[in-house]
Amino acid sequence: MVSNLRLPLLLLSFTVLLVLACLQWQQGPSALAVTITLAASLAAVMIWQLGRVQQRHAALVLKALINQDTSLTLVGQPQLSALLADAQQQLSRSRQQAEARAQYLQTLLSQLDVAVLEFSSDNCLLQANPAAARLLSGQQYTELQQGRVNSTDLQALISRLQATTGHYQGQLKWTQPGYTDRLAVSIVCTRLQGQVRKLVTLQSINQALLQQEVQSYQQMTRVLTHEIANSVTPMASLAQSCLHILPQAGHVLSTDEHADLAEAMATIDRRGQHLSTFILSFKQLSQPVKASLELTDLVTIINNCLVLQRSALAQHNIQLKLALPDQAKLWLDEALTEQVLINLLQNAMDALQQTTDRQLDISLRQHRQHGWQLDICDNGPGISEQVAKQIFIPFFTTKTQGSGIGLSLSRALLQAQDAQLQYVPGPAPGSCFRITFKT
Repeated sequence: MVSNLRLPLLLLSFTVLLVLACLQWQQGPSALAVTITLAASLAAVMIWQLGRVQQRHAALVLKALINQDTSLTLVGQPQLSALLADAQQQLSRSRQQAEARAQYLQTLLSQLDVAVLEFSSDNCLLQANPAAARLLSGQQYTELQQGRVNSTDLQALISRLQATTGHYQGQLKWTQPGYTDRLAVSIVCTRLQGQVRKLVTLQSINQALLQQEVQSYQQMTRVLTHEIANSVTPMASLAQSCLHILPQAGHVLSTDEHADLAEAMATIDRRGQHLSTFILSFKQLSQPVKASLELTDLVTIINNCLVLQRSALAQHNIQLKLALPDQAKLWLDEALTEQVLINLLQNAMDALQQTTDRQLDISLRQHRQHGWQLDICDNGPGISEQVAKQIFIPFFTTKTQGSGIGLSLSRALLQAQDAQLQYVPGPAPGSCFRITFKT
């Protein structure tokens, strides 16, 4: 308390002494005037020293706050010491809360399946979450950090970054070696600590688009089969009824007319039965697929399917080339996966019928960015670009005896397991179908 009153008392004393000194000097020089003047000077020196002490105290307080030093004690300054302790506690709590929020956000970003990238104002990559590292190859990551890009995909992304000054949402075709995807792109420009920053999110939507396509085909198939069945079933029934009530030849109709009419009714009945069977075979394509996922070895499933096709491969003199790891543990529905593989193997063998030196290549490998990739390739005549755009459309087929549902159904069965089936153009001749399994 005394230390807090020292400065006001010194200021008051200095003021009084200064006034008295002025009055004495106005009356003329005297020993009293000199004494009062010296006293006023002494008071001024004490005020200056006290100010220096308080400046040092203030500097120590600020330094302690900056360095988070809680050991500082100010002798003779209890109120200032209390304020320092309170300020340190407040700053410590604020710092802990900020660190907790930052750690939470960092953990959240690391768990997201969406790629998040931060770019500087000159479009150089500053940081990215693990999902972005999985999406980008090591070379692409380095190129973005250095601000130089060579690949077409990165050039498209950087061009969009350069053109964005506010907010952007769109799509980007993303092509990697042996892999094609479509990404949803979102760019937000903001300021962090006075610096322009561009936050980019990249999310794969290829699987969602394929899922929507499969659902659209299923809905279309349900409508078509329902409408066709409603017409075909009564027609076949009426044809059968007409055959039963058809009068004998020679009574109403001549023998030739009777035979022609009976043949026409029988043809209508037969074709109606065939159409009914045809519709029933398509109902499986229109129904949603429910997968029962279990941790299964994909290599074992592949080998089991090859055992089933062993005699057919030998009969058609097809040379089999395998490149499989020891095992590949994935969450799969074994029955649905086997159905897909058998269908693809059968398609490959059908494509090799007109080939002399027949070869079937099956390879399974793991990619850091895209999980496991299974390729089933043949050296047959291949698929034209126009046909390749339609092979996954239900009912489309190039086979004389084909139904046109094999590949569509295979894609739907894999979609239910969060896997993707696509045709991969390769070096001619030949065809290659690729299944991508997420890990």
